[in-house]
Amino acid sequence: MTAPDRGRQMSSRQVVPTLGVFAVIFDEAGRLLCVRLNYASKRWTTPGGRVETGESPLEALKREVLEETGLSITPGELLGVYAKPEEDDLVLSFRATVVGETAWQANDEIAELGYFGRNELPEPASVAARVRMRDAFQEQGTVFRVVETKAQ
Repeated sequence: MTAPDRGRQMSSRQVVPTLGVFAVIFDEAGRLLCVRLNYASKRWTTPGGRVETGESPLEALKREVLEETGLSITPGELLGVYAKPEEDDLVLSFRATVVGETAWQANDEIAELGYFGRNELPEPASVAARVRMRDAFQEQGTVFRVVETKAQ
């Protein structure tokens, strides 16, 4: 197979990569909003999730942030593109501004949320989430990273 034709195949069908979106939201003190999952690994990450069929990445970002945090946002600039080849996953990270808020309480998806400074990022977090969190504090423009996840 040539490089341009090299899509991942399983059982003679081509696998389409999943697309995820995550928000970078800072409070007035410059701390990053993180959420702790209430399922699977129960790790910390930034708010976000999968883009559903027929949904734009920005609409998915608004939906996921509202579902997970009770915050209404306006998506901003694209901060990062993260590829996880072993998982056939592509993730976009966007800056976001809070424009509204509804009451929030722990639920089946999110156990807790909080704002964290650059030197106090929450653990445990996946390798990919830690990379996105650290990049959120950098003033480097849009980044593209390939994240190796095999060792998690």
